[in-house]
Amino acid sequence: MKNPKALMVPFGYPGYPDELMKKFRAASANHLKRLGIDVRAVPNVINFADARKAREAIASEDFEFIVVVVMSWLEATNVIEAIRDFAHKPILLWSHTMWQEEKKWLTLGPIPGAGVLRQAFEELRWDFKFVYGQPGDKKLDADMLVFARAAHAKHHLQRTRIGLLGYLSMGMYSAAFDHLGLLRDFGPEVDQIDQYILIKRLEAVTAEQVKPLIAKAKKEWDIAKAVRPRDLEITLKMYYALKQLAKERNWDCLTVKCQYELSKDFGYTPCVPLSMLGNELPCSCEGDIPLIAAQIAMHHITGQIVAYGDIHTVEPDGVIMGACGFAPFKLGQGRPKVDRTTTLYEGLANCTIYKEGEITFARMGYTPDRKLKMHVAFGKTHRPRDFQEVGCLPYPAMEVDLPGLGDQFAQGMLSQHYAICYGDCRAELRELLRLTGIEGVFVE
Repeated sequence: MKNPKALMVPFGYPGYPDELMKKFRAASANHLKRLGIDVRAVPNVINFADARKAREAIASEDFEFIVVVVMSWLEATNVIEAIRDFAHKPILLWSHTMWQEEKKWLTLGPIPGAGVLRQAFEELRWDFKFVYGQPGDKKLDADMLVFARAAHAKHHLQRTRIGLLGYLSMGMYSAAFDHLGLLRDFGPEVDQIDQYILIKRLEAVTAEQVKPLIAKAKKEWDIAKAVRPRDLEITLKMYYALKQLAKERNWDCLTVKCQYELSKDFGYTPCVPLSMLGNELPCSCEGDIPLIAAQIAMHHITGQIVAYGDIHTVEPDGVIMGACGFAPFKLGQGRPKVDRTTTLYEGLANCTIYKEGEITFARMGYTPDRKLKMHVAFGKTHRPRDFQEVGCLPYPAMEVDLPGLGDQFAQGMLSQHYAICYGDCRAELRELLRLTGIEGVFVE
């Protein structure tokens, strides 16, 4: 994951010691750097002329969010002058507080100044978060990091290209999406092509080009006896072609409509190619754009590999999740297990069980008036019970504990597909949704 990038604008007031202002500016920047935030700072803004210079300096910088540092009492108009042209970016409003020297508490009046600004920012409808404390105060860290990661994700969502091959599968209404609404409210662009292009590209890949991939697969995977040499060759040609397409079209993530054009008419599903490519960028199946939108958001927040699973059953204390042949290989327990399926669809399937751990799982969807919302849950996973869809191979799956929350989850389900990310990123998702004005429904 790349570090969040911030532009720090420190504010003060005429008459306070210049050395103290310089000290607090440096200490503030160091606090942000300690958290892993890449920060650049403009000179201290003390008067209106400084504010004008700061505005010009900010215009030449590349950043994801602004940190307005209130070091003392200030004239609020100087802040507005400096940053108003850039207020479309998220703003971290950070006020210093009192500090102690030789048993005496000292202040430069930053909280009174921040009080004026906080209300002004709210009335201006700017996207901001208010935090307060002296540089070095570790109680600031959690709120700052959550905000920074959410602002980082928002920035990158507005530069994200989702690759869509085909459209939604099997009449799944919940996979339909409003292209311009998604672009406007959440950020990603969707680049749509048809699966025929994938097949044409696959057919142009030579056996020689995938020979190293086949050798690597034979060495690293547990391959069932039912898998024929031709199955392995076509499957790896599909991976090769998908990876080429993603690079050429600048896709940050992708989803493929597998049923029925690939899975039956062509005779080879993209399950294993996507399980391979899923180690490198977020991938999913069945042309489900609201799903991949949640996946890429979680990826931008955490920098981690993300997956998805179908909700196979809901119980009072948990759910069972798993997709029919897909899971990023790096998220599985042990060596990848690959088998050939002919029930319901044809091709190779990933049968690897997910590793255990804590996960956040979430999905984008729509309100009845077609506004975006996100449903979010968190739980601890463990090895699933021995289950199979009738006649099918074992799915990459997990059981997720939701003590006493199973029905609450069920009553808020937005579809069967849910994005999966290991670890707890609920706070960052909550902040991202606040920054984008999207409704969040959290199971808790």
